[in-house]
Amino acid sequence: MRGFVVTVAAAVFSVSPFFLRASEAQANQPIYPVYDGYIKNPDGSYTLSFAYFSHNASEVTIAPGAGNSFAPGPGDRMQPTTFLPGHWRYQCVMVVPPDFDGKMKWTLTYGGVTTGTSERMLQSNWNLFEREGGAALARLDYAKLPKGVCINQAPTVRVLGVTANPKNPPTLNVGVNEELNLFGSAHDEGLPRGKGLAVEWKMLKGPGTVKFTIPGSARTKAIFSAPGLYELELTATDSEYTRTTRLNVKVG
Repeated sequence: MRGFVVTVAAAVFSVSPFFLRASEAQANQPIYPVYDGYIKNPDGSYTLSFAYFSHNASEVTIAPGAGNSFAPGPGDRMQPTTFLPGHWRYQCVMVVPPDFDGKMKWTLTYGGVTTGTSERMLQSNWNLFEREGGAALARLDYAKLPKGVCINQAPTVRVLGVTANPKNPPTLNVGVNEELNLFGSAHDEGLPRGKGLAVEWKMLKGPGTVKFTIPGSARTKAIFSAPGLYELELTATDSEYTRTTRLNVKVG
């Protein structure tokens, strides 16, 4: 879903040794599980949140097992198994019962390095306040959610420079038969496992047709056949939850 366009003047080019060394330096680096914090629910249960930080330049997969586990058991609590570059918060949100003693640790081993989260989950300094994401966790239906496992969350869908507002979508401008860059993004924590994230651009309304260069990618280009106002939608689904964002395009 990340893409870029490069214009090369010559037909043949070489990759510099420096580039290769830099690329190799971003492989087989440690991945750090991170504890975001917790909120206490009205029934006495707790909602915990875990994140991760990967120093690798590309996606890494670590299957549940010795290299990706929780303690105390069960070791597999439906935690992430695919790790993207960078820092990703709220990737494992878990509800635990009122008698939870605060002792839990997520451990990852990659690149020959083993890292783990704090083992004391309920210290007051880990309390997630509203400004830190606690408000979103508080809206979860904690009483109905499974306990002690990471829950499936709806995908996050965005378009660069666009604030989703279904009642008043923003409007972009482009000419007829000109390419409009659509810098979309879609992310999910990876649940349900094995289902993947399906992404699609489509036209909802318009006086002509729209050609998406890669309709199944969040980042794509759109070409419009006729002048007028078009409404586009970017959708992402993890097979259980679906999220969308819309925008208008004025073609002149």
